[in-house]
Amino acid sequence: MTVILVDPRRPSLVPVEAVELLGGDVQYTEELPIKVPWSLPSGRPVFTGDDAAVLLSSDRQHPEVQARLAAGERLIAAPEPQAGERLVDAVAIMDKLRTAGPWESEQTHDSLRRYLLEETYELFDAVHRGDLNELRDELGDVLLQVLFHARIAEEASQHAFTIDDVADALVRKLGNRVPAVLAGESISLEDQLAQWEQRKAAERSGDERRISCVDDVPTAQPALALAQKVIARVLTAGLPPELIPASVVSVTVAAERDAENELRTHVLEFMDTVRAVESAIAANRRDTDTPSELDVVAPLGAVTAEEWRRHWPAPAAEALELPLVPEVVTDDDLLDDVDTVRVDEELDLPELTDDVEPAEPDDEADQPNSVEPQ
Repeated sequence: MTVILVDPRRPSLVPVEAVELLGGDVQYTEELPIKVPWSLPSGRPVFTGDDAAVLLSSDRQHPEVQARLAAGERLIAAPEPQAGERLVDAVAIMDKLRTAGPWESEQTHDSLRRYLLEETYELFDAVHRGDLNELRDELGDVLLQVLFHARIAEEASQHAFTIDDVADALVRKLGNRVPAVLAGESISLEDQLAQWEQRKAAERSGDERRISCVDDVPTAQPALALAQKVIARVLTAGLPPELIPASVVSVTVAAERDAENELRTHVLEFMDTVRAVESAIAANRRDTDTPSELDVVAPLGAVTAEEWRRHWPAPAAEALELPLVPEVVTDDDLLDDVDTVRVDEELDLPELTDDVEPAEPDDEADQPNSVEPQ
Protein backbone atom coordinates (compact mmCIF):
# COMPACT_ATOMS: atom_id res chain seq x y z
CA MET A 1 0.00 0.00 0.00
CA THR A 2 1.37 3.36 -1.05
CA VAL A 3 0.42 7.04 -0.72
CA ILE A 4 1.65 9.32 -3.52
CA LEU A 5 1.68 13.04 -2.72
CA VAL A 6 2.09 15.46 -5.63
CA ASP A 7 2.73 19.21 -5.64
CA PRO A 8 -0.66 21.03 -5.55
CA ARG A 9 0.76 23.71 -7.89
CA ARG A 10 1.89 21.12 -10.44
CA PRO A 11 -0.24 17.99 -9.79
CA SER A 12 0.64 16.50 -13.17
CA LEU A 13 4.28 16.14 -12.13
CA VAL A 14 4.87 12.95 -10.18
CA PRO A 15 8.07 11.55 -8.67
CA VAL A 16 9.90 9.12 -10.94
CA GLU A 17 9.58 6.23 -8.50
CA ALA A 18 5.79 6.64 -8.50
CA VAL A 19 5.25 6.42 -12.27
CA GLU A 20 5.01 2.63 -12.53
CA LEU A 21 2.58 2.48 -9.59
CA LEU A 22 0.01 4.68 -11.35
CA GLY A 23 -0.64 2.06 -14.04
CA GLY A 24 -2.68 -0.16 -11.70
CA ASP A 25 -5.64 0.36 -9.37
CA VAL A 26 -5.44 3.91 -8.04
CA GLN A 27 -7.74 6.00 -5.89
CA TYR A 28 -7.50 9.79 -5.90
CA THR A 29 -8.70 12.56 -3.60
CA GLU A 30 -11.28 15.06 -4.73
CA GLU A 31 -9.10 18.23 -4.85
CA LEU A 32 -7.07 16.99 -7.82
CA PRO A 33 -7.94 18.68 -11.14
CA ILE A 34 -9.96 16.49 -13.47
CA LYS A 35 -7.14 16.13 -15.99
CA VAL A 36 -5.16 14.07 -13.47
CA PRO A 37 -7.66 11.19 -12.96
CA TRP A 38 -8.41 11.20 -16.66
CA SER A 39 -4.79 10.31 -17.30
CA LEU A 40 -4.99 7.28 -14.97
CA PRO A 41 -5.82 3.93 -16.65
CA SER A 42 -7.66 2.60 -13.59
CA GLY A 43 -8.35 5.64 -11.44
CA ARG A 44 -11.40 5.99 -9.18
CA PRO A 45 -12.41 8.44 -6.43
CA VAL A 46 -11.47 7.81 -2.84
CA PHE A 47 -14.06 6.12 -0.64
CA THR A 48 -15.38 4.07 -3.58
CA GLY A 49 -15.10 0.32 -3.12
CA ASP A 50 -12.22 -1.29 -1.31
CA ASP A 51 -9.02 0.58 -0.68
CA ALA A 52 -6.80 0.56 -3.73
CA ALA A 53 -3.14 -0.31 -3.51
CA VAL A 54 -2.27 3.30 -4.35
CA LEU A 55 -3.77 6.56 -3.09
CA LEU A 56 -2.92 9.70 -5.13
CA SER A 57 -3.40 13.11 -3.49
CA SER A 58 -2.05 16.64 -3.32
CA ASP A 59 -3.41 17.30 0.20
CA ARG A 60 -1.28 15.96 3.04
CA GLN A 61 -4.00 16.90 5.54
CA HIS A 62 -6.73 14.90 3.78
CA PRO A 63 -8.35 12.45 6.28
CA GLU A 64 -7.72 9.39 4.11
CA VAL A 65 -4.08 10.40 3.58
CA GLN A 66 -3.63 10.89 7.31
CA ALA A 67 -5.27 7.53 8.07
CA ARG A 68 -3.13 5.56 5.65
CA LEU A 69 0.09 7.24 6.79
CA ALA A 70 -0.87 6.52 10.40
CA ALA A 71 -1.31 2.89 9.41
CA GLY A 72 2.29 2.82 8.21
CA GLU A 73 1.79 2.84 4.47
CA ARG A 74 4.72 3.82 2.23
CA LEU A 75 4.92 7.51 1.23
CA ILE A 76 6.24 8.83 -2.07
CA ALA A 77 6.12 12.63 -2.08
CA ALA A 78 7.17 15.42 -4.38
CA PRO A 79 10.13 17.45 -3.13
CA GLU A 80 9.36 20.03 -0.46
CA PRO A 81 8.65 23.52 -1.83
CA GLN A 82 11.77 25.62 -2.22
CA ALA A 83 12.13 29.23 -1.18
CA GLY A 84 10.25 31.47 -3.58
CA GLU A 85 7.59 28.98 -4.63
CA ARG A 86 4.84 31.16 -3.22
CA LEU A 87 5.94 33.85 -5.64
CA VAL A 88 4.40 31.70 -8.36
CA ASP A 89 1.05 31.98 -6.55
CA ALA A 90 1.47 35.75 -6.26
CA VAL A 91 2.12 36.02 -9.99
CA ALA A 92 -0.99 33.95 -10.73
CA ILE A 93 -3.16 36.12 -8.46
CA MET A 94 -1.85 39.28 -10.09
CA ASP A 95 -2.67 37.86 -13.50
CA LYS A 96 -6.22 37.08 -12.38
CA LEU A 97 -6.69 40.56 -10.92
CA ARG A 98 -5.40 42.24 -14.08
CA THR A 99 -7.77 40.17 -16.18
CA ALA A 100 -10.94 40.29 -14.07
CA GLY A 101 -10.53 43.20 -11.65
CA PRO A 102 -12.40 46.37 -12.73
CA TRP A 103 -9.87 48.65 -11.03
CA GLU A 104 -6.75 46.62 -11.81
CA SER A 105 -7.60 46.31 -15.50
CA GLU A 106 -7.67 50.08 -15.93
CA GLN A 107 -4.33 50.89 -14.31
CA THR A 108 -1.22 52.03 -16.21
CA HIS A 109 2.42 52.44 -15.30
CA ASP A 110 1.79 56.14 -14.81
CA SER A 111 -1.32 55.76 -12.65
CA LEU A 112 0.57 53.45 -10.28
CA ARG A 113 3.46 55.84 -9.71
CA ARG A 114 2.03 57.41 -6.57
CA TYR A 115 1.32 53.99 -5.05
CA LEU A 116 4.87 52.86 -5.68
CA LEU A 117 6.21 55.98 -3.97
CA GLU A 118 3.78 55.67 -1.08
CA GLU A 119 4.54 52.00 -0.47
CA THR A 120 8.27 52.67 -0.64
CA TYR A 121 8.03 55.33 2.06
CA GLU A 122 5.92 53.01 4.22
CA LEU A 123 8.56 50.31 3.83
CA PHE A 124 11.23 52.83 4.81
CA ASP A 125 9.27 53.70 7.96
CA ALA A 126 8.87 50.01 8.83
CA VAL A 127 12.62 49.51 8.55
CA HIS A 128 13.19 52.52 10.79
CA ARG A 129 10.75 51.26 13.44
CA GLY A 130 12.27 47.76 13.44
CA ASP A 131 8.90 45.95 13.56
CA LEU A 132 9.51 42.72 11.61
CA ASN A 133 5.81 41.92 11.20
CA GLU A 134 5.19 45.36 9.74
CA LEU A 135 8.32 45.01 7.60
CA ARG A 136 7.03 41.73 6.15
CA ASP A 137 3.70 43.32 5.21
CA GLU A 138 5.29 46.41 3.65
CA LEU A 139 7.69 44.27 1.62
CA GLY A 140 4.64 42.48 0.28
CA ASP A 141 3.09 45.79 -0.75
CA VAL A 142 6.24 46.77 -2.64
CA LEU A 143 6.34 43.32 -4.25
CA LEU A 144 2.75 43.87 -5.41
CA GLN A 145 3.90 47.00 -7.25
CA VAL A 146 6.66 45.02 -8.98
CA LEU A 147 4.23 42.28 -10.05
CA PHE A 148 1.65 44.85 -11.15
CA HIS A 149 4.07 46.80 -13.38
CA ALA A 150 5.44 43.59 -14.89
CA ARG A 151 1.93 42.33 -15.66
CA ILE A 152 1.02 45.63 -17.35
CA ALA A 153 4.23 45.42 -19.38
CA GLU A 154 3.08 42.13 -20.90
CA GLU A 155 0.42 44.08 -22.80
CA ALA A 156 2.80 46.64 -24.34
CA SER A 157 2.70 46.88 -28.12
CA GLN A 158 6.49 47.30 -28.21
CA HIS A 159 9.24 45.97 -25.96
CA ALA A 160 6.82 43.90 -23.89
CA PHE A 161 8.25 41.78 -21.08
CA THR A 162 7.05 39.45 -18.31
CA ILE A 163 7.87 38.97 -14.65
CA ASP A 164 10.18 36.14 -15.73
CA ASP A 165 12.10 38.60 -17.89
CA VAL A 166 12.46 40.86 -14.86
CA ALA A 167 13.79 37.99 -12.76
CA ASP A 168 16.09 36.87 -15.58
CA ALA A 169 17.55 40.36 -15.93
CA LEU A 170 18.24 40.44 -12.19
CA VAL A 171 19.85 37.00 -12.18
CA ARG A 172 22.07 37.92 -15.13
CA LYS A 173 23.05 41.22 -13.53
CA LEU A 174 24.01 39.63 -10.22
CA GLY A 175 25.84 36.83 -12.00
CA ASN A 176 27.92 39.37 -13.88
CA ARG A 177 28.49 41.80 -11.02
CA VAL A 178 29.62 39.34 -8.33
CA PRO A 179 30.89 36.21 -10.10
CA ALA A 180 33.55 35.51 -7.49
CA VAL A 181 31.07 35.45 -4.61
CA LEU A 182 28.61 33.25 -6.51
CA ALA A 183 31.44 30.88 -7.45
CA GLY A 184 32.33 30.44 -3.80
CA GLU A 185 35.68 32.22 -4.07
CA SER A 186 37.17 34.17 -1.20
CA ILE A 187 37.10 37.91 -1.88
CA SER A 188 37.57 40.98 0.30
CA LEU A 189 34.95 43.68 0.69
CA GLU A 190 37.12 46.20 -1.14
CA ASP A 191 37.69 43.84 -4.06
CA GLN A 192 34.00 43.01 -4.29
CA LEU A 193 32.99 46.67 -4.40
CA ALA A 194 35.67 47.43 -6.99
CA GLN A 195 34.58 44.47 -9.10
CA TRP A 196 30.97 45.60 -8.90
CA GLU A 197 31.77 49.10 -10.17
CA GLN A 198 34.10 47.85 -12.92
CA ARG A 199 31.58 45.38 -14.27
CA LYS A 200 28.77 47.90 -13.95
CA ALA A 201 30.71 50.33 -16.12
CA ALA A 202 31.49 47.58 -18.64
CA GLU A 203 27.79 46.73 -18.98
CA ARG A 204 27.07 50.13 -20.48
CA SER A 205 27.49 49.96 -24.22
CA GLY A 206 26.04 51.56 -27.33
CA ASP A 207 23.17 53.92 -26.66
CA GLU A 208 23.12 53.00 -23.01
CA ARG A 209 26.50 54.55 -22.27
CA ARG A 210 26.55 57.57 -20.03
CA ILE A 211 27.78 60.64 -21.87
CA SER A 212 27.88 62.73 -18.69
CA CYS A 213 28.80 61.60 -15.21
CA VAL A 214 25.40 62.87 -14.04
CA ASP A 215 23.35 61.12 -16.72
CA ASP A 216 20.66 58.63 -15.64
CA VAL A 217 20.46 60.12 -12.14
CA PRO A 218 16.72 60.05 -11.32
CA THR A 219 15.80 63.68 -10.73
CA ALA A 220 12.35 62.89 -9.32
CA GLN A 221 13.80 61.60 -6.07
CA PRO A 222 13.75 63.83 -2.96
CA ALA A 223 16.06 66.82 -3.29
CA LEU A 224 18.43 65.75 -0.52
CA ALA A 225 18.83 62.26 -1.97
CA LEU A 226 19.31 63.81 -5.40
CA ALA A 227 22.04 66.10 -4.07
CA GLN A 228 23.85 63.21 -2.39
CA LYS A 229 23.71 61.10 -5.56
CA VAL A 230 24.97 63.92 -7.79
CA ILE A 231 27.79 64.82 -5.38
CA ALA A 232 28.91 61.19 -5.26
CA ARG A 233 28.85 61.01 -9.07
CA VAL A 234 30.91 64.16 -9.68
CA LEU A 235 33.46 63.30 -7.01
CA THR A 236 33.89 59.86 -8.57
CA ALA A 237 34.39 61.63 -11.92
CA GLY A 238 37.28 63.60 -10.44
CA LEU A 239 35.61 66.96 -9.86
CA PRO A 240 37.56 68.89 -7.18
CA PRO A 241 35.32 69.26 -4.10
CA GLU A 242 35.86 73.02 -3.94
CA LEU A 243 34.01 73.43 -7.26
CA ILE A 244 30.75 72.13 -5.78
CA PRO A 245 28.62 75.18 -4.91
CA ALA A 246 27.76 75.81 -1.29
CA SER A 247 24.08 75.91 -2.28
CA VAL A 248 24.33 72.21 -3.20
CA VAL A 249 26.20 70.96 -0.14
CA SER A 250 24.23 72.91 2.46
CA VAL A 251 20.55 73.46 3.10
CA THR A 252 18.87 76.35 4.87
CA VAL A 253 15.57 75.39 6.45
CA ALA A 254 13.18 78.15 7.49
CA ALA A 255 9.43 78.44 7.87
CA GLU A 256 9.14 81.02 5.12
CA ARG A 257 11.31 79.14 2.59
CA ASP A 258 10.70 76.08 0.39
CA ALA A 259 13.95 74.28 1.20
CA GLU A 260 13.05 71.21 -0.88
CA ASN A 261 12.38 73.21 -4.02
CA GLU A 262 15.36 75.51 -3.55
CA LEU A 263 17.80 72.62 -3.13
CA ARG A 264 16.36 70.79 -6.15
CA THR A 265 16.75 73.92 -8.28
CA HIS A 266 20.36 74.39 -7.20
CA VAL A 267 21.20 70.73 -7.87
CA LEU A 268 19.61 70.78 -11.34
CA GLU A 269 21.52 73.97 -12.21
CA PHE A 270 24.71 72.32 -10.97
CA MET A 271 24.04 69.27 -13.17
CA ASP A 272 23.62 71.57 -16.18
CA THR A 273 26.95 73.22 -15.35
CA VAL A 274 28.67 69.84 -15.11
CA ARG A 275 27.34 68.82 -18.52
CA ALA A 276 28.41 72.12 -20.07
CA VAL A 277 31.92 71.78 -18.67
CA GLU A 278 32.17 68.20 -19.90
CA SER A 279 31.21 69.38 -23.38
CA ALA A 280 33.85 72.11 -23.19
CA ILE A 281 36.47 69.58 -22.15
CA ALA A 282 35.46 67.29 -25.01
CA ALA A 283 35.68 70.18 -27.48
CA ASN A 284 39.11 71.12 -26.16
CA ARG A 285 40.33 67.55 -26.60
CA ARG A 286 38.89 67.22 -30.09
CA ASP A 287 41.28 67.59 -32.97
CA THR A 288 40.38 69.64 -36.01
CA ASP A 289 39.43 66.59 -38.08
CA THR A 290 36.79 65.38 -35.63
CA PRO A 291 33.22 66.66 -36.11
CA SER A 292 32.01 68.80 -33.23
CA GLU A 293 28.82 66.72 -33.10
CA LEU A 294 30.82 63.93 -31.48
CA ASP A 295 31.35 66.10 -28.40
CA VAL A 296 27.88 65.19 -27.16
CA VAL A 297 27.65 61.56 -28.24
CA ALA A 298 30.99 60.08 -27.27
CA PRO A 299 31.96 59.10 -23.71
CA LEU A 300 34.31 61.63 -22.19
CA GLY A 301 36.45 59.20 -20.24
CA ALA A 302 38.63 60.19 -17.31
CA VAL A 303 38.84 63.91 -16.56
CA THR A 304 41.68 65.37 -14.53
CA ALA A 305 41.17 67.86 -11.74
CA GLU A 306 43.13 70.41 -13.77
CA GLU A 307 40.72 70.02 -16.71
CA TRP A 308 37.76 70.54 -14.43
CA ARG A 309 39.28 73.69 -12.95
CA ARG A 310 40.39 75.10 -16.31
CA HIS A 311 36.93 74.88 -17.86
CA TRP A 312 34.80 75.56 -14.80
CA PRO A 313 32.94 78.88 -15.11
CA ALA A 314 34.02 81.67 -12.80
CA PRO A 315 31.51 82.27 -10.03
CA ALA A 316 29.23 85.21 -10.67
CA ALA A 317 29.68 88.16 -8.36
CA GLU A 318 26.95 88.18 -5.82
CA ALA A 319 25.19 91.47 -5.15
CA LEU A 320 25.41 92.60 -1.55
CA GLU A 321 22.10 93.17 0.13
CA LEU A 322 22.63 96.29 2.27
CA PRO A 323 20.05 97.47 4.77
CA LEU A 324 18.07 100.52 3.75
CA VAL A 325 18.88 103.50 6.02
CA PRO A 326 17.75 107.12 5.72
CA GLU A 327 20.25 109.23 3.81
CA VAL A 328 21.69 112.06 5.85
CA VAL A 329 22.12 115.22 3.79
CA THR A 330 24.61 117.80 5.06
CA ASP A 331 24.96 121.46 4.25
CA ASP A 332 28.04 120.68 2.22
CA ASP A 333 26.05 118.23 0.10
CA LEU A 334 23.49 120.91 -0.62
CA LEU A 335 26.17 123.37 -1.63
CA ASP A 336 27.66 120.84 -4.01
CA ASP A 337 24.37 120.77 -5.90
CA VAL A 338 24.15 124.56 -6.26
CA ASP A 339 25.98 126.54 -8.91
CA THR A 340 28.27 128.87 -7.00
CA VAL A 341 28.93 132.45 -8.10
CA ARG A 342 32.14 134.32 -7.61
CA VAL A 343 31.86 137.20 -5.25
CA ASP A 344 33.42 139.64 -7.71
CA GLU A 345 30.92 138.73 -10.47
CA GLU A 346 28.09 141.18 -11.19
CA LEU A 347 24.63 139.77 -10.67
CA ASP A 348 22.00 140.97 -13.06
CA LEU A 349 19.22 141.54 -10.55
CA PRO A 350 16.18 143.75 -10.99
CA GLU A 351 16.39 147.06 -9.19
CA LEU A 352 13.90 147.90 -6.50
CA THR A 353 12.44 151.35 -6.86
CA ASP A 354 10.48 153.49 -4.50
CA ASP A 355 7.40 152.93 -6.67
CA VAL A 356 7.16 149.32 -5.60
CA GLU A 357 4.75 149.04 -2.73
CA PRO A 358 5.04 146.27 -0.20
CA ALA A 359 2.62 143.38 -0.67
CA GLU A 360 -0.61 143.47 1.25
CA PRO A 361 -0.86 140.85 3.97
CA ASP A 362 -3.03 137.79 3.23
CA ASP A 363 -6.05 138.37 5.41
CA GLU A 364 -7.15 134.75 5.20
CA ALA A 365 -3.74 133.47 6.13
CA ASP A 366 -3.67 135.78 9.13
CA GLN A 367 -7.07 134.67 10.39
CA PRO A 368 -7.05 132.01 13.08
CA ASN A 369 -8.06 128.55 12.00
CA SER A 370 -11.27 127.51 13.73
CA VAL A 371 -10.16 123.89 13.77
CA GLU A 372 -6.77 124.36 15.32
CA PRO A 373 -6.59 125.09 19.02
CA GLN A 374 -5.76 128.70 19.85
